Amino acid sequence: MVRGRNALGKLPALVIGLCLVLSSCAPASTASPTSTAAPSVAPTGSAVLAPSLTATATSTPFPALTLQAGDSYFSVDGTPSFVLSRNPTGKTQADFDTVLDWARQGGTKLIRVHITAGWLGDPWINTDWSVNEKWAEDWDGFFDQAQADGIYVIPVFGVWADWNNGAPDWGNAFWSFNPLNSAIGGPVTSPGELFTSGSDTQNHWLNWVKTLVERWQGRKNIAAWEIFSEINLASGAPGHTDAGGGVDEATGVDFTNRAVAVIHAADSQHRPVTLSLAGVYAPTDKWADFYHLASLDFIEIHPYSDTLDRELVSEVHRYLATYQTPVMIGESGLWSTTFNKDAPVGIEHAIWAGLVSGAMNGRALWTEDGYDIYGAPTTADAVAFMQTYATMELPVAEFTNGVDFSGFGPLTSTSSSGVWGAAVGNDKSVLGWYRDATSEPPNWNMKPVVSKQTVTITVPGAVANWRVGFYDTKTGTTLLSSASVTRHGNTVTIHLPDFKNDIAFKLYAQ
Repeated sequence: MVRGRNALGKLPALVIGLCLVLSSCAPASTASPTSTAAPSVAPTGSAVLAPSLTATATSTPFPALTLQAGDSYFSVDGTPSFVLSRNPTGKTQADFDTVLDWARQGGTKLIRVHITAGWLGDPWINTDWSVNEKWAEDWDGFFDQAQADGIYVIPVFGVWADWNNGAPDWGNAFWSFNPLNSAIGGPVTSPGELFTSGSDTQNHWLNWVKTLVERWQGRKNIAAWEIFSEINLASGAPGHTDAGGGVDEATGVDFTNRAVAVIHAADSQHRPVTLSLAGVYAPTDKWADFYHLASLDFIEIHPYSDTLDRELVSEVHRYLATYQTPVMIGESGLWSTTFNKDAPVGIEHAIWAGLVSGAMNGRALWTEDGYDIYGAPTTADAVAFMQTYATMELPVAEFTNGVDFSGFGPLTSTSSSGVWGAAVGNDKSVLGWYRDATSEPPNWNMKPVVSKQTVTITVPGAVANWRVGFYDTKTGTTLLSSASVTRHGNTVTIHLPDFKNDIAFKLYAQ
């Protein structure tokens, strides 16, 4: 994402260091699941926001994180699980230590890292196309620390801004700082050379990727590989005029399939591979067929919207229905209201909405997860801003702890007019989250109490009797009340207790 505090929703007039690579999109649009009693988990204490700047060694063997064929969620030691994710970055080791420690404290289990961003002063590649060893060693240390903290990593090899010269309409991106740019001594004349099939530039870059996969493929905490972030914003190959000079879909398909083949050959663990587009694309969009690629093991959305929670639910539903493949929230955020004083309410809503959307992960913020460090007046300002969000996902992590997401998917639901939300589940258990329907941007005002509201969910299977437990969203573990409910036809109607702001529930078959 390319944004700054001086330009909300627009490209900032901002140049950071030698090779600042930012990625984003245009705005878019514990109990067992068969438990016979309302689930209850003892609440935990509040997380400490101040980072310790040291890794925390795990006392148990590092669990395997995999994506099994036919599943919509990553599995942790064989159990499909919902994970919280982030997009950390930093200019220095201290920056990376801080954001990683926050991730550990917040319950994040997955980080997506743009490896050409951060560690300012150390280019990611040498002009002879070899890996910059100092840069690679920095990432080696970071991956070591992440594993000690129990966190998995998705390295992102390429980012649109590294390969965009200002076309079609994204201002002066960061091609001028790309260490491969011939204008500053590199071997590449134009960013489009990367996407020319079989070109020297493409072959050398793919070999660079191969070298890194071979270097890191033995690590236990590599969850997947992302070839390129938001390829449709990169400047296109010669001869293509799509979107005023951008990469077109056919070129993107060829580039993706070549990269997938290289990664599969280099990774003895055969981890999942993906590649992301910018924006939220309807099935009629000119890139609509791209995510049907059999070579992609899961797909991403990058929603940025002031009504982010609503956007997440609607777009995850659409993508799941259209592409029939797991959907990951790669990155996300508010659009014009990022720095509003009440924005944390909107972000909290979005984290809960991610859980009930059917996506394989939640949170996945951009500015709040690290990238404000490039746009804030000072590092101290950035840390102060990001600290507000340092552990915001922890209640969702606690709420989902121990829940088996096998067979989970979005469920059709309706609600009375005073609430809005969604539900996800299977024929044995359902997770739901609903909020005050009037709490909308830019101020996210809310009623003192939301009362006498109902939610009706279409539940699969034929179980007649269910038990629902209502939870405080500030902790994710505090059981507020519980009740028995009965199926009528194919639906279950839940009467929500009085609440303020939002409420979550777990519904279990009896």
